[in-house]
Amino acid sequence: MNSTVFDFRGLLWALLAIWPAARAADLVLYYEERPPLMSRQDQQLTGVQGAPAMAILQRAGLSAELRDAPVARQVAMISRNAEPACALGLYRTPEREKLGKYSRLPVYSSPPQSLVIRRDGRLKDVHRFAAALQLPGVTLALRVGYSYGAETDRALAESPAKLMRSSDHSLARARLVLLGVADAALFTEEEGEALIRQLGEAGAALELRRLPDAPPGEGRYFFCSKSLPDRQLKAIDDAMGAAR
Repeated sequence: MNSTVFDFRGLLWALLAIWPAARAADLVLYYEERPPLMSRQDQQLTGVQGAPAMAILQRAGLSAELRDAPVARQVAMISRNAEPACALGLYRTPEREKLGKYSRLPVYSSPPQSLVIRRDGRLKDVHRFAAALQLPGVTLALRVGYSYGAETDRALAESPAKLMRSSDHSLARARLVLLGVADAALFTEEEGEALIRQLGEAGAALELRRLPDAPPGEGRYFFCSKSLPDRQLKAIDDAMGAAR
């Protein structure tokens, strides 16, 4: 009788010992709740970037632990290389190339940046990106630690515009425009339209201004830590290539 109990306990401890390993994901996938780009539903991501990313990982045979974090924190965590991890939907920049490694192909190709402006604001009669950046005293609400694509980043850096950078979520930056604190905020078309809808009746005071001279849209990639095994990144690349 005692021997049977001992054997049962030994089996139980053995199962508990291997349980974390059986449950451990292949990598951490950082994302940010930004519908319609990406949004979490249970253990899956949806949206124009989230859904393709999950399909790619499934084809690659990789499991992911989802962690919601602002982009600046994502880049910081990837650069630490403390664990196999990828951030979803980041533009490729020379600075980040030194900190981690990118997927060969983009998860999603973004349209050009647009401006969310007040219909009665200082930019109401401005229809070109270059003119908006050169308007005397113009204030743009931007995301801290965030890239808007190489060409757009360069245009912003060379502009005399006041760049108001914050760590707030996208909706908060749209509200800065609504309140007149900023003249405009940069968003891609799909996100800007969704934010205006989220503001309800108040959003009627805002407009998504498409700019024909805005730099072309760029790809958004998996940006991964150097500690992600090369074989796993290759599996992601192969899965992305097979889907095209």
